[in-house]
Amino acid sequence: MALITTSKSLGWYGIHGPTECSSLSLPATFGTYNSAGVFQVGTSGITEAEATQGGLEFWTMTETGNAWPWNIKLEKQYRNRLPGVLEPLEKLECGQMYWIQWTGAKDLNVPGFVPTALGVDMGRVSA
Repeated sequence: MALITTSKSLGWYGIHGPTECSSLSLPATFGTYNSAGVFQVGTSGITEAEATQGGLEFWTMTETGNAWPWNIKLEKQYRNRLPGVLEPLEKLECGQMYWIQWTGAKDLNVPGFVPTALGVDMGRVSA
């Protein structure tokens, strides 16, 4: 578990432990929209207003080197119309690097995320 307490966090997903690392679904964790366009709260318990006002965004790099985002606004716009747009970053994958932006009023819990900083070693995925 990583509590994101800063507005920007760089790190990777996945921790080395007794169980094998598995991906983390962003819609299931932070919320999505059903076919009627109604927000469905994820397991994090963050509301639509908190995610939108807190500027919750995840960024990664695609295989072609492009930066790719996931956020609640994109989830709302594309989930039920063009879900393929969301596919490059629907879930956090083990060993992948991510940039998280969050300015919400409370700490953000991202299970399995390992934040990094200069001179800080909080663990890593190892082979």
